[in-house]
This record gives sequence, structure tokens and C-alpha cells, in this order.
Amino acid sequence: MPAPTSVNTLLAKNLVAHRNRLGVSQVALAHAAGLAANTVGHIETKAPGVRLETLSRLSIALDLDPTVLLNSDDEVTPAPYRVRDLDDCVAQNLKRFRNARGLTQEDLSTRSGLDRKQVYKIESKNVSVRVDTLGAVAEALGIQAWQLLV
Repeated sequence: MPAPTSVNTLLAKNLVAHRNRLGVSQVALAHAAGLAANTVGHIETKAPGVRLETLSRLSIALDLDPTVLLNSDDEVTPAPYRVRDLDDCVAQNLKRFRNARGLTQEDLSTRSGLDRKQVYKIESKNVSVRVDTLGAVAEALGIQAWQLLV
């Protein structure tokens, strides 16, 4: 079984693939998403710290559901963007998966390497979630990061 791919690597790979599929430059995509001109290039080189808001903007500009950008399945069919609050999805799904596994916030923080207060803030929607944090939580829960965005 191959080693799991980091969520930043998945995002970079999938962003390049879907941007190229549409024949759009990095700068043009950044402009369409309302981001700084160099943002797409940074993400495509696996820059850490990408916020869900940035993922959402890119997804809207590509008319692509954000779950597609974080999916490790190369055969996934591109789905059009579906409007939703990603922070809300993460909060609800994090709590649902955590409870289904019988984990406390403390247990999840230990498994994911996050502070317990950070887990609480994510579940309470009191923090802007980063994609790499999403990856750490998903790995600790034994799921793929995209599953927290559904």
C-alpha cells in the first residue's frame, strides 16, 4: 500500500490538473478567484497554510467542487461547485466523525498533533481552518480530507 499523500500535495496536483484542463494560467486563475497573482503558484508548489476560504475561491473560479481538489482518486469525475459554508461543513463533520469513533476533543488533539483548544475552535467555527490542519484531522480520524467538506 503506498504512503498517504499529504493534503497540500493533493491540492497542488489537482489544482494543476484542473487548471490545465481548462487551459487557464496561474495568474488568470488567481485573478478570477480574487487572489493575489502569485497565490496559485504558491499553492501549486505545496505551500502550507492555505485557508478554506482560498480553497473555496479557487473552486468557484474553476466551477469545481472543493472535494475534487482534495481527492486522491485520479478517476474522480469533476463535479460543479456547490455553494456551502466550508467551515460549517468541517465543524459538523469533524464532530460527527469524532463522536462516531468515540473520541473526545482531547483524544483527537493527541492523535492529530493539534491543541485541544484548536479542535474546539474548529468545531465551534471560531477559527479559519487551513487545508493542512484539515489533513491532520482527517488522518487522525482515518478518513480523507475531502470527507470533512461534504
